[in-house]
Amino acid sequence: MATVRERLERHLHVLVEEVGARPPGSPANRRACDHAAAVLRAVGLEVVEHPFTTRWWEPGDGWVETTSGRVESPPDPYSPACDVRGHVVRVGTPEALEALASAEGRILVLHDELTREQLTPEAFPFLDPPAHAAVRSALARLRPPAVISLTGHWEPILEDPDLGLASTTLPNAADVGLADGAEVRVVLEGAVRKGAGRTVTARCGPRGGRLVLSAHLDSKATTPGAFDNAASVAVLLALAEQGLEGLAPVEVVLFNGEDHFDACGEVAWLAATDLSEVRANLNLDGVGLAGGGTSVAALSCPPALDEAVGAWVDRRPGWRRAEPWIASDHALFALAGIPALALTSEDVHALLGGLAHTPRDTVDVLDLDLLVDAVAALPELAGMLRDADVGRSRAPGG
Repeated sequence: MATVRERLERHLHVLVEEVGARPPGSPANRRACDHAAAVLRAVGLEVVEHPFTTRWWEPGDGWVETTSGRVESPPDPYSPACDVRGHVVRVGTPEALEALASAEGRILVLHDELTREQLTPEAFPFLDPPAHAAVRSALARLRPPAVISLTGHWEPILEDPDLGLASTTLPNAADVGLADGAEVRVVLEGAVRKGAGRTVTARCGPRGGRLVLSAHLDSKATTPGAFDNAASVAVLLALAEQGLEGLAPVEVVLFNGEDHFDACGEVAWLAATDLSEVRANLNLDGVGLAGGGTSVAALSCPPALDEAVGAWVDRRPGWRRAEPWIASDHALFALAGIPALALTSEDVHALLGGLAHTPRDTVDVLDLDLLVDAVAALPELAGMLRDADVGRSRAPGG
């Protein structure tokens, strides 16, 4: 019989090395779903799949050419392909962007206030800050032939197929030859595709009130996605192979859209789910990163459960408490008042830039001992959620 470590290695090999980048809707994503569903069926679980259609992005190369030379600059996700020339117009504030009468024939260079964070896509279903909607509206009105974003942020500033704008993101340090009025050439490749996908789920035990164990199976198109988030999926698959009977009633949900512009897999699952039947959630995202431990954040938990989790963490080597955060699928539950525990790697939020969503996120960044430990720890954490008084809480923070 295979050990937990051997099972984890097998799942990681399939998801990261055989399948690789797996954006929802892509053929690679469907192969990842096939693997997960086959594993869950093989251990006798009731597998239910929630289908959807979406757009996915096939990356290409890109560069910006100025009088100072050529800078490699990959296209933003969902950017149309282009080969355009124009003179730069620089814009650093929402007010200045709104004041522009036209950007026809001009290369729009965004900086400062406009590039401090990624712009929320129009199709994202759970949040649309008014300030972001206003910037999108201005860009849609101006329709420049290309947009260059200068930023210190680790993510591309534009990631929105509905904008339909050719765009690329450069670090602030690459701001050379992009002065107002400078002539530049922008060449970007890549294509937007349409495809089908599904969120894979599996149940153990009777219907009704249950614990949901979740992790997102998808990755960005630019990465094999080992720590984000194949490692977490591998942990849940290995746990299922070990047996879920002691946790029943339980549902394993492998969301397929956490890293996607329209959260397609989350929407599909929510449409088929009565959240009043979900007692609690335990979500894994970004576990197993070498060089640290594992963190647990409690959200919307009653005080007694929050204290119990804290005491458990204090007793377990390599684990620590983290402040509540909502940038993953546990937010679907916590913001609805459902108690949730979010597991990730220690200090992961400070380590995202340069690793997450890049080709460097391979199995080499993982510590298999941390993943083996996570498989061992999940029944204990799940047991606390199952046994506690987990009535709906009023505040996502606890």
